[in-house]
Amino acid sequence: MNTGIGLRNSAIYKAYDRYKKLVIAVLLIIFLFVLGQITVSNFFTFPQVLLTIKLASLIALFGLCQMVVIAAGGSGLDLSVGYAATMTAVFTAKIMDGKNENLWLAIVVAVAIGIGVGTLNGVLTSFFKLPPLVITLAMANILQGVINVYTAGKNITGRPSPVLRVIAAQSTGICPNILFLLAIVGAIVMIVLSKTKLGLMLFGVGSNETAAYLSGVNVKIVRFTAFVFSGVLASLIGLLLIGNMGIAFKDMGSNYVMPSIAAVVVGGVSLNGGEGNYLGVILGAIFLQTLTNLLVALGWGDAGKWVGFGTVLFILLIVYVSNRRGR
Repeated sequence: MNTGIGLRNSAIYKAYDRYKKLVIAVLLIIFLFVLGQITVSNFFTFPQVLLTIKLASLIALFGLCQMVVIAAGGSGLDLSVGYAATMTAVFTAKIMDGKNENLWLAIVVAVAIGIGVGTLNGVLTSFFKLPPLVITLAMANILQGVINVYTAGKNITGRPSPVLRVIAAQSTGICPNILFLLAIVGAIVMIVLSKTKLGLMLFGVGSNETAAYLSGVNVKIVRFTAFVFSGVLASLIGLLLIGNMGIAFKDMGSNYVMPSIAAVVVGGVSLNGGEGNYLGVILGAIFLQTLTNLLVALGWGDAGKWVGFGTVLFILLIVYVSNRRGR
């Protein structure tokens, strides 16, 4: 018995206990690549791994939107991120018109759209106590309606600026440039969340709302800020989407909503709020993209991808609920 207690108190055990979710995510990714290599030729190769991580980058960035909102607690979830990104792409395509000098104006428009969407979501959920799931779903439908009206009866014209194409679609040597962006964003996020007062307040509100309030933290403002951050980031991701694809079209961002939520769950972020490791979200995004690649390679197509995502979410939520009951 003393041996067991000593093992639990050892540095190795503590390190494993702290990072076990990340370890599990890495093992799941390796398992999928090995399974893919067994069933599909040339699935587990260095170029294929790089391509998978590149495609997963956008899921990981959308996952950051979800992680921040979920970490703030209050049953937070943002289902509007896909259409906030789509609206930005559609509205800024003509503004940029393939010119770098117009990029700054496109960024201003993106930030304005993000602030507007995030403010409405944040006010209604944080100050009026309305369910985030309902509010952000309604916002997604409103944005979709606005996009449909804007594009009705006409083609979406315009191209991304060359800078966006370089960042989102091109590579430096063998490494896709968007991976550099993801690495920078990831480093900044992990530093802010773990080393700054802002991160402490975010996790404090999510883990214990009453204790945070008694400590002088404005719970409503923190959760409101989380939704504004999510809206602005989602809108800026819209610029990356058009940079990656070269054109803007309706629904271009909607397919990222479910994967972004799944990436957060796979990454081990508690749906109760109060915690979040962005590295886990990135690994969750890579896992989902690897699963997508495998299902497509096996001939399951788009339908198989969504069945796979749904199955993964279903299983993980069962595990999550079981763990809560076990405590």
